Amino acid sequence: MKKSVYSLVLSDDVIAAVDRAAYQNGLSRSAMINRILAQAVSYTTPEQRMSEIFSQVERLLNGEVFQSLSQPSDSMMSLRSALAYKYNPNVRYSVELYPDRPGEGELRVSLRSQSSALILYLGQFFRLWAKIEQAYVGGADYVIQDGKYARRLKLPARVSHREQGAVLAGYIRAMEQGLRAFFHSLDDPRQAAAAVEQAYQNYLKQYPAI
Repeated sequence: MKKSVYSLVLSDDVIAAVDRAAYQNGLSRSAMINRILAQAVSYTTPEQRMSEIFSQVERLLNGEVFQSLSQPSDSMMSLRSALAYKYNPNVRYSVELYPDRPGEGELRVSLRSQSSALILYLGQFFRLWAKIEQAYVGGADYVIQDGKYARRLKLPARVSHREQGAVLAGYIRAMEQGLRAFFHSLDDPRQAAAAVEQAYQNYLKQYPAI
């Protein structure tokens, strides 16, 4: 969203109240005033839109197997889960939404490990997940490299931001379920593939593809 510098004459008491609210919300004075004015004229800013989506994701996923991490910016959020493998390594799900393109963004999934076997298995899962997704809906734009997965997101339009958050949470949950099922059946590739496909099918029964 384009921003410009404006000159306004405001009461010192009003500014003092704005500064207190900005401090409580962890915002700058300008960002706080921008939020207040947007609410007054019923305008949803990109920051509010992304906050609603992320809040819904956290509400739906926290308390399951996910833990929210500190957010580096208004346009990003991160979650982590522990993988049932040697030493229980953490899998990190990072979502970035594009402020100037509503509903679009990127999901990145990664894992820190020095284990070449673990990285190999993770790459196998990502390729299997991508293959299944391509077979069911096609058109997914993704990159798999060095045990990391990155995928472009396009959330459904003409629905509320909370509904968009629910779709995103559903996708992350399905991927986590598929990942756990895959590692549970490492010694049986057919069973692993079937379980991952079932996780994706269950997702599509509840939510539209993204």
